[in-house]
Amino acid sequence: MKEKKGIGESINRLFKDPSSLVLVLTSFAFLILFVIYPLVVVVFTSGFDNWATFFSKARYGKALLNTVVSSSLSAFTATVFGFIYAYAIHYSNIRGKKFFRFIAFIPLLAPSVMSGLAFLLLFGRGGMISQWLNTNFNFELDLYGLPGLWIVQTISYFPLAYMTITGVLRAISPNLEIAAQNLGARGFKLFRTITLKLALPGVINAFLLVAINCFADFGNPKLIGGNYSLLAVEIYGEIINNEAGLASVMGIILVIPALIVFWVQNKILSKGSYSTITGKPVSGLKRITTSKRTDALLFSFNSLISLFIISMFAITILFAFTKNFGRDNTFTLDHIMKVVFSSSSPAVLNSLVLSLISALLAVALALVLAYIVVRKPFPGKRFLDFSAVLPIALPGTFVGLALIVAFSKGPIVLQGSAALIVIAMLLKQMPVGYRGLTASFKQVDKSIEEAATNLGASSRKTLTTIVFPMLQKTVVANFVYAFMKNMNTLSTIIFLITPKWVVAAVSIFNYAETGTYYWAAAVAVGLMGATLGTLGVIKLIFRSKVKIFDF
Repeated sequence: MKEKKGIGESINRLFKDPSSLVLVLTSFAFLILFVIYPLVVVVFTSGFDNWATFFSKARYGKALLNTVVSSSLSAFTATVFGFIYAYAIHYSNIRGKKFFRFIAFIPLLAPSVMSGLAFLLLFGRGGMISQWLNTNFNFELDLYGLPGLWIVQTISYFPLAYMTITGVLRAISPNLEIAAQNLGARGFKLFRTITLKLALPGVINAFLLVAINCFADFGNPKLIGGNYSLLAVEIYGEIINNEAGLASVMGIILVIPALIVFWVQNKILSKGSYSTITGKPVSGLKRITTSKRTDALLFSFNSLISLFIISMFAITILFAFTKNFGRDNTFTLDHIMKVVFSSSSPAVLNSLVLSLISALLAVALALVLAYIVVRKPFPGKRFLDFSAVLPIALPGTFVGLALIVAFSKGPIVLQGSAALIVIAMLLKQMPVGYRGLTASFKQVDKSIEEAATNLGASSRKTLTTIVFPMLQKTVVANFVYAFMKNMNTLSTIIFLITPKWVVAAVSIFNYAETGTYYWAAAVAVGLMGATLGTLGVIKLIFRSKVKIFDF
């Protein structure tokens, strides 16, 4: 008997399954309210007068140019550094690979603004290295503006590029490289014609992710950008000045480079095939490694990157546990007690609570969306899928701007509430889980769920008792990712925080901007400690079901 298809039949099936109907309607309502509606409000808030103002003032045009230039430079160097670092780990015979993997992981525990803080402590006007150069060589180091921002964003987002690229390099089968070597390809030619081309998806995705983060970066440009103004900083200034219309214009313009990056990525990746899983046996084959001379260069490069990262963390820890490092090096716990464990400074606790709630909700929503999109036929599926992944293409600064503009006045007012912060965090992390779970659902045979349905199980019961246990590893991995990103987020929520609901990343930024570096460092250490502690508990609970500290 031929299966009936069509919109009418899909609707009939939904009404026969109340649980699925509730899930579909709830998903539509949430995404329309918190993704589509804010975008529409931002577009209508911008207004023609504000567009005219933006294009009539050279200051805003310069901020746009600066954003594109600095983000492109930082994304390029972070991607190059991430590729070289990952290549050294997977294609060389250098020692200390486990150590280098660990070093690439630890920056993910800290907010990107901590890089700006550490840079100020080392290379700012009163920084350790700046003072040493001035005292011993009478040389004044001035890295504020583009040079400093370029360095900081490169180091801040290098781990993101490395994590993206290392997964691709690890997955490349050695058989093609061995075949190319047997045909005469050696050294750089082998690397250029085989390895680099096969790794291209990872390289482009890394550039995309870093560029999006650089476009949205607010804390680092505000701390060390000096007179080198960027759009994210200008948007913040206009929101502070209650100029929501002008901020909306700049937010819309900020989205354009991000969308261009996505378009370029899709164009490049659609032109070639990068598959290395061919079905041919590869067990026993050893990957072709680099020469001893290249090993020495790669080891030196990874060591320099590691030294820079260690220095940033070390200087932050020293400021957190001394009275005023460089002037009074007496050990103290006063800073930690005052800004981490004091009831009057709940920033770290707020971050922990809001991040856990948001991560749980993000994974739950991603699971529901993936389930109904892959498993349930209903009208509007493409729209739902598009709305679910749209936030990942939007800079965090724009997401925060859209939410504050949409919900600062009627009909729904959420400004100043913890709920709006949770929603902002959720929107930025949910698409990642949705993509991963969608892929996982497609790998699970549908007949298992159909058997449960035939035995009388509702969609809710099937989801909780059949589907979730099978996808537990993916769910937990996405929860860990969402939690870590939420703990460190700044750009997405900078417009949404209030004195009652200030979070750790914002506190680090505020203390650093006012020059109280020891308090900023103490909050950074407290934030990393809370993140590590929570991840440790998750590891103890789920054990082998989730990999966190496996380097």
